[in-house]
Amino acid sequence: MSSNTITLIFCLGGITFLANWIFILNIYFRNNPIELNKSRSIKLLLINLLISTIGVLSMGVVFVSALMFSHG
Repeated sequence: MSSNTITLIFCLGGITFLANWIFILNIYFRNNPIELNKSRSIKLLLINLLISTIGVLSMGVVFVSALMFSHG
């Protein structure tokens, strides 16, 4: 398996996670509007960034593992 294929699959896993995360956050904030001050906005941003980073890395690993498992 070439390095470019593995990199592409890893990036697709990360993009898939981010698209789902943005979709879920959009639905949540549309149904639950909240008022944010500066400190709460920064805290929310950092929490979302942490969750997104962990999710992107883990979904990339899952996609690459599935690719390696299915193609030997």
